[in-house]
Amino acid sequence: MEDVVVIGAGLSGLTAAGQLHQAGFSVLVVDKSRGLGGRLATRRLGATAIDHGCRYLEPFADSALSPIPELLTAGVLELWHPEAFSLSADGALQPIAPGTLYVAPQGMSAVAKALAPGLNIQRHWRATSLTPLPQGWRITGEFLGGEAPQPTALEARAVVVATPAPQAIALITAAAQHHEDLSALEQQLQTVNFEPVMTVMAGYSPSRSPRLKGQKAAGGWLVAGDGHPTLRWIGLDSSKRTDPKEAPKEAVVVIHSSAALAAQTIDRPDLEAVGQELLATAAATLGAELSDPAWMQVHRWRYGFAQTYLNSPVLSSLALPTLVGCGDWCNGGNAEGAIASGCQAAQIIAAALT
Repeated sequence: MEDVVVIGAGLSGLTAAGQLHQAGFSVLVVDKSRGLGGRLATRRLGATAIDHGCRYLEPFADSALSPIPELLTAGVLELWHPEAFSLSADGALQPIAPGTLYVAPQGMSAVAKALAPGLNIQRHWRATSLTPLPQGWRITGEFLGGEAPQPTALEARAVVVATPAPQAIALITAAAQHHEDLSALEQQLQTVNFEPVMTVMAGYSPSRSPRLKGQKAAGGWLVAGDGHPTLRWIGLDSSKRTDPKEAPKEAVVVIHSSAALAAQTIDRPDLEAVGQELLATAAATLGAELSDPAWMQVHRWRYGFAQTYLNSPVLSSLALPTLVGCGDWCNGGNAEGAIASGCQAAQIIAAALT
């Protein structure tokens, strides 16, 4: 039996796992994906790295929580200086100050990898249910592939659930029917809502790198939607690849849809058509070159951005001190919120186990 099983290898889960590991507890992290980071997601197509989830990090309000200085020193992060614009609801493009943005030249998933040294992580393992035991918890799951089969059930003295709230509900819903305290946690989770996002990744030959209407410099750019009905964010992702070993041989643009557009298209089977529609809107609004990529891929983010929060640093109950939920959906929908929640989860679990 492990001391702690952490379900979810996103920013919050890795933070909680790292702190508990450093405190001397045996910790196992399980995640359904093959990579680390959750929405700190980087897709690799050959030698091309593409950030199709979290786009960058911004300065933390609480410097004590921030991993940015250490990641800068380690060469994982560097400053990004794109030309920035806002896109209004009527399609007007206006220059704006980009603010202070930190990106990972090797892809934003490198941030997650930097937070995971020494951790015992089981990938390709999806937790499906969580059941209380007299002394701990049973986590039932399924193996999704890899080199060797893994167990279908794990046991631990404590559990940190670091998944989006709707996935946390799915884990406890069966046991909650017979457990009053779990039912109370389930009801809290049901107050959290997420906005979906459709993400388009499109590649262009270097000779046809898309330029924006009104763009002055030849380098990187980003566009932040300000009430636009279709487009939430667009950026020249390839301008972040400054590492000579990772430098792209093509221009890559990433588009994030508005929540309204994603809600209409999230379950459509024809993802390519959705991508073409987003590219057509972007081309008509921002620049004709966007309409004709050499290749395109589309990714669904069913739980893209937390819309309504739990309004608490973590999900917890005095009656169930060895079960804690954490994530950016708890008290703030950004990287700082995720890390703060993971830190609080680790403190609660450590106190319960000691």
